Amino acid sequence: MASDPDPRDFVNRADTGLTLLGTPLRFGGIDVPWLGLRQDGAAPARRPTEFELRDALQTVRALGGTVVRSGTLAGSVGCALCLEPSAGHFDDTAFAQLDLVLKIAGDAGLKLILPLAGRSPACGGPVTAGDAAGSICTYLTWHGLSDRNAFFTDAGIRADFLLRVRTILNHVNTLTGVAYHDDPAILAWENCEACGEGADPDAVGAWVEAVGQAIKAADTHHLYENGAFAGHILPQSAHPVRAAVFATPSVDIVGDSGLVPGDLAETRHMLAKVTEAVTKAGRAYVLDSFGWGPGLCKTEADLELFLAEIVRQRALAGALVGDLQGHADQGGYLPAPPASPDGQVSALYFPGAKTAEMDQPEMEARARALRRFEFSMADVTLSPAYLLPPKPEIIGATHGHVVWRGAAGALDYTIERSPDPMLFGSWTVVCDRCATDSGGGWTDPAFPQGPAWYRVMPFNINGHKARPSEPFRAP
Repeated sequence: MASDPDPRDFVNRADTGLTLLGTPLRFGGIDVPWLGLRQDGAAPARRPTEFELRDALQTVRALGGTVVRSGTLAGSVGCALCLEPSAGHFDDTAFAQLDLVLKIAGDAGLKLILPLAGRSPACGGPVTAGDAAGSICTYLTWHGLSDRNAFFTDAGIRADFLLRVRTILNHVNTLTGVAYHDDPAILAWENCEACGEGADPDAVGAWVEAVGQAIKAADTHHLYENGAFAGHILPQSAHPVRAAVFATPSVDIVGDSGLVPGDLAETRHMLAKVTEAVTKAGRAYVLDSFGWGPGLCKTEADLELFLAEIVRQRALAGALVGDLQGHADQGGYLPAPPASPDGQVSALYFPGAKTAEMDQPEMEARARALRRFEFSMADVTLSPAYLLPPKPEIIGATHGHVVWRGAAGALDYTIERSPDPMLFGSWTVVCDRCATDSGGGWTDPAFPQGPAWYRVMPFNINGHKARPSEPFRAP
């Protein structure tokens, strides 16, 4: 049976900052939007497997992150695999997915920011995994409405959404026996991901407070983040909102996104102004997700300067790097999502992989910089040694073609072969750190006629080897 939660395990707000265990908390973290649902190209939407979930969260730890944000866990709505497929009906399997993520995160010492709804700049068309993070358009469709403002003002829609909030917060995790409103693995509930874009700010502000009051009535432990106005808090933005609207009484954290590095002086000015606007309103300020690829920072030196500016802004409570990918259940890496037209989002693989935007050495160098940034945000000036990767798992070796589930944080692998793994000294290196997770497995050029067993040994980014896989006999 679950015990009563320890109040010391929860993140609290102290004026414009955050605290944990009674000490100031400033964090780096990772945005992993697909933990609840992902869609790879034209393939149907699916739930990530348990291996993919564990691997992603292990990769967050390898990167030095302590906070994870994911929009498709508590936010998905209106699709067959969503948490709320139809109005007022919740899917037990989708809840089980969230249960598992919270269990893994809690065991790993990670904390989660969970949006309850997503962005919907334009409504129309079927819901896909890409916009299934709580599209507000779904609620409009359920009520036969089309005006975006109706999501924030219609009494029936609001009742539906507040029912959703209560249902999620009161759900009891089937793996831990802990209700979500008592789970210290959760840092904050975020109302939505920039859902206020294009809507009347005053109407959105009233909705923000109504949701906040409902959360605080059901949950006395967790913080409430307002992400409705992400990208529109900066006073110089095209449609800035007043502090009284984005910092209503129930709000603890103001979430933002879309920070675009350009000229360093302009970046410094932009960061200072938006942070000043939020802290002047007496709230903590968090960057929910920011880009880091060549579409925004042309060179690695540009990225280093940009990251340094974020760290230097001491009033910033936390910042999350987007958009982490991981290993696939059937071997190799998960495919990168399409690059955004504006260059805002780049798929991050750690320690590095070749994508359409950059080659492997460039991503590896940028990933190293992002890892240093994660620790710098927590005021750890000397980054700890890289973690050793976990043990990989071979899942096939037909005719000497070896395929394995990758190990989080592994840069490359050595492959050994034996005619009989029970014979001491029988293992022979047949691939000396020549295999990676980008290669689709590895094929033995000298596959023997007799029995052949294989094992795979991962090496981290500094060349330190970890435990090999269990031996696997080629059929």
